[in-house]
Amino acid sequence: MTELYRRPGLAVYEKSHYSHMEHIHEVEQILTWYRERETNVLDIGCSGGLHALEFAKRGFSVTGLDIEPSAIEIARKRKHNENIKARFYVIDIENDELSGLGKFNFIYSIGNVLSHVNREHFLEILQKIQGCLDDKGIFLFDLLINEQPFQEEIYPDDNDLQIIWNRKIDEKTGRIGMDGTFLESGFKQHFDVWGYKIDEIIGMLNSMGFRIIDFSEKLDFNEKNKTKNPISLYFRVKLEGKV
Repeated sequence: MTELYRRPGLAVYEKSHYSHMEHIHEVEQILTWYRERETNVLDIGCSGGLHALEFAKRGFSVTGLDIEPSAIEIARKRKHNENIKARFYVIDIENDELSGLGKFNFIYSIGNVLSHVNREHFLEILQKIQGCLDDKGIFLFDLLINEQPFQEEIYPDDNDLQIIWNRKIDEKTGRIGMDGTFLESGFKQHFDVWGYKIDEIIGMLNSMGFRIIDFSEKLDFNEKNKTKNPISLYFRVKLEGKV
């Protein structure tokens, strides 16, 4: 079966999400509040490198990680074709170490990447990220949210993408089964992912030495908690006690 995050499914994913240069808009939203320049940036789950390369174009020193070799191959090819300086590595954040990558001023993982990793490994992954984050650095990530009432059907009017999602959740464990139909291509994909309650996320972050700056449905963090029942949320955090 074709998988969405590797060839040829990756082309479907990028066309459905970024055909109108949405990745540029998302980077610009981040830069409305992350105003540091020429700093070290780590993209966890970089896929084909669209966001990472956009940061690199703007003068950041960027490293991108992804578990999928074909995605990293595409990112490296784009880097070469556009003559952009960036580093891309095939790394499984659940099983591989990150300590050899060095320290980063800004680490981000968007696209609900961390909802795809096994729940049992989530705290361990936070610890790995903590070890890579500079004392004054910021970590940005998003997660699927497990709050009630849980939205089982998501249509294009709701998600601004030409995708229909059918979702079922085990409320006790937070395990979500998701079936996506990409309307333009007819491509279908099943995912087993994890949803988290907001209080649960805050508790896990605190236990690992992170302090939440804030959370929002939007990457610019200007419309915090716009709806009572968000599908996913972005979180901005830093190390506890650091200025």
